[in-house]
Amino acid sequence: MKEGIAILHTFRRTAILVVLLVICLPSCAQYNIKKLMDEGRSSLDNGYYVVALQIFQRVVGLRPDKNEAWYLSGVSKYHLDDYKGAENDCTKAIDLNPFFVDYFELRAMSRLREEKYDSAIVDFTHALEMDPDNKDYWFNRAYCYSQLNAYDIANQQLDYILKRWPEFTSAINLRQTIRSTERLYKRRKDNQAGYK
Repeated sequence: MKEGIAILHTFRRTAILVVLLVICLPSCAQYNIKKLMDEGRSSLDNGYYVVALQIFQRVVGLRPDKNEAWYLSGVSKYHLDDYKGAENDCTKAIDLNPFFVDYFELRAMSRLREEKYDSAIVDFTHALEMDPDNKDYWFNRAYCYSQLNAYDIANQQLDYILKRWPEFTSAINLRQTIRSTERLYKRRKDNQAGYK
């Protein structure tokens, strides 16, 4: 009988220990994720992009549902000129939480760098839906249209930008570049027609 009571006490202690471990372990893991995220952000802020990337990749390995870790991994990759990787990581972050404008901006910039202008325009449009007063989103979208030789649309975008921000030098320069390019194309076309 004493052995039965001793076994019962041992079982009870073990059960209590297991319950405590089950309760405490996730909070320790959560603390480790938080600590890793803080270390990753610090590395990113200090320009240690490879270290930051390794940390954020570890976080998404442990917590693939952590959209911020995917985004920050994408930021690290972007700074390392891995635009395809940055695009993929931002896509995962957007799939998890499509309500952060920064995710769309980084994916759009990555796509712009990859010369995927159509896709970049879509992302800049989503970003503008969330933040319509961001002149850089407007400009980058106009730039993408200009790279697709959609000069009429680019000029409409630039008209809007310069109406709101008349001193926006990049927009002024892009408009001059588009006008010069259009004149050059017209001359070439006229010269080709003259030879026929």
